[in-house]
Amino acid sequence: MYTAFTLDVNTVYTVTMIKLHSSMATARKAYHHGELRESLLEAGGALLEKEGPGGLSLRKLGRELGVTPGAPYRHFEDKEALLAALAADGYRKLRAEILAEQEEDVGGEERLKRAGTGYLRFATAHPELFRLMFGWVPTRDIPELCEAGDATFAAFESVLQACEDEGLLSRSLNDAGLLAWSAVHGAAFLLIDGRLKVDEPAPDAACILNIMHDSIWSGIGRRV
Repeated sequence: MYTAFTLDVNTVYTVTMIKLHSSMATARKAYHHGELRESLLEAGGALLEKEGPGGLSLRKLGRELGVTPGAPYRHFEDKEALLAALAADGYRKLRAEILAEQEEDVGGEERLKRAGTGYLRFATAHPELFRLMFGWVPTRDIPELCEAGDATFAAFESVLQACEDEGLLSRSLNDAGLLAWSAVHGAAFLLIDGRLKVDEPAPDAACILNIMHDSIWSGIGRRV
């Protein structure tokens, strides 16, 4: 017998499988156009969301794409290199979300709110990738990953810098950044873990940020 819960679970499973098959089809098409590295990342990202890091392997991706077992190793020396490339790509996508609606004619407070919404939007769209980016530590230095992460946080800092330039912050740039990022980052994990309880039945990124913003701003914004 189907209950509301089993219906939701089956709906999520079906959507996940549709996304996986679609991503795999896109990856195979890219491979046939000579873009194996991009295909591996596309397929790897889809498999990551379905099975988590433990379900990823270069051999499995090779089988999914129909290439020889050794072909993926020409682009990634091992699984760690693949995970690092996925995480670096995730940081680039997160940066794009943070900066997606940063029009220059919008005030600093609103720009910060939009940046936070983009942060939550990315986390909910790519929960396993988000966990990988912030919960996994490689065993060796990987410059691409460090550069992508630094660029993302620089983007967030630029939004706060705009607030400071307008004289809106009551705290130093570093303190304001710590408070704002901690709040949004914590909410992102609570949201993707299904532990964020609000009055809305299915809160989205914009809904959560609307609830949080006044409290965040009262801690970092200058009272007028």
